Amino acid sequence: MLDRQKVQINRKVLLTKIKRLRDRISSWCKTNGYENMGNDKEHRSDDGEIIWKQSDWEYVDDTHKQIINNKNYKPYPATLKKMNKLWKKYNVH
Repeated sequence: MLDRQKVQINRKVLLTKIKRLRDRISSWCKTNGYENMGNDKEHRSDDGEIIWKQSDWEYVDDTHKQIINNKNYKPYPATLKKMNKLWKKYNVH
């Protein structure tokens, strides 16, 4: 397992890539419909109805804001892997 302290990440490059991912998700939604965007997290009622959700775009945007507002924030490797999966998921041909 990677130690977060040992991983050196260029914040400017990371922010640029996250912004590109956010724009890519928006472009995908314009083509495929916003209602077809996936959710990173969701909570359902006992009836199965979604009562709270965080979309993939909101997840990426929240991560972007966290990096901007907290100079000490270093994303976990799992976060970066998740971003890579989202990049592949929201491919617009």
